[in-house]
Amino acid sequence: MKRNKKHTIFGILFSMLTIAVITSCSDWTDVESVDLDQANIANKNPELYAKYLNNLREYKKSDHTLVYVWFDNSEKTPFTRAQHIIDLPDSVDIVGMIHPDNLTDWELKEMAKIRTDKATKVIYSIDFESIKAAYNTKLELATEEEPVSESFVSFLIDSLGYSLSLANKYDYDGICITYAGKSRLHMRPDELKEYTANETAFINMVTDWHKRNQQKIISYEGKPQNLIDPSLLDDCLSILISGKEATNANALTYNLQLAVKENIPEDRYGMVVMATDLNDPNKKIGYFADGSLAIKGLADWAPIAYGGITVKAVGIYNVSTDYHTSAQDYFYTRELISSVNPSVK
Repeated sequence: MKRNKKHTIFGILFSMLTIAVITSCSDWTDVESVDLDQANIANKNPELYAKYLNNLREYKKSDHTLVYVWFDNSEKTPFTRAQHIIDLPDSVDIVGMIHPDNLTDWELKEMAKIRTDKATKVIYSIDFESIKAAYNTKLELATEEEPVSESFVSFLIDSLGYSLSLANKYDYDGICITYAGKSRLHMRPDELKEYTANETAFINMVTDWHKRNQQKIISYEGKPQNLIDPSLLDDCLSILISGKEATNANALTYNLQLAVKENIPEDRYGMVVMATDLNDPNKKIGYFADGSLAIKGLADWAPIAYGGITVKAVGIYNVSTDYHTSAQDYFYTRELISSVNPSVK
């Protein structure tokens, strides 16, 4: 009841703010306009807007389904509002920067603003497979004159150390560890030994970093059932299962069921899907097999409990493309937010 009351108050304030702003300026005709010019909103009715932001921050402290989005921040000279994180829906809890390094001053200012005004946390992902791929590329480019002398574990430690250093360099709120792993059931002894050494080096280094940076949040994305030692998950805010390649809602359920194992906390499972790709003419990325949007499928799927497991987080990868999907910016993202957290936009 307390949770629903907070959501209702927040929703009422949002509606009041929208009505107040729209009626005060004939140039604004829908909610999208409210989102596009928050500076004017604050000027038109600063007291109501301040109350709205305060309730937004209180809402994000409450028990609710967390909403993650991963944002493509590759454009450093923005030419559309879709390239600004301050234009994301206010109720997004956590923003992941897809390109976490080489941030500009205006990006850092926007990160600080959404953190202060809206209690939105900003993180970035560290992907084991990306590090592995970078090492394999290095091997492919090696020559007899310039061979690769370092082992993968040494390369991993150096790469991971640099990636972790970005958290404090750019004042991120935390990280998301992306590690799928694989089943060890049929591994040969030598393969298992190498696999174990790689995972142990990766997970242990992250664990040690988090012990020294407990003010930073840590989330996990991947296949937790494949972890040799799942104890890291005890410290994770969310355990996110990847539905990025799911072709229907049943695949989301299947992926979740595979992840539910002994010694894995059951109170923080989440699901991540892809947004569409504007450079995908075949409409494969961000779509289910029947042509429906994966975000919309997640909105229908997430509110239902599966085998006693309640989904406590949802995520959208490459969310900025949803800015362009309809007349209202981030329409399907807002729909997902409202689905998992009723009375909230």
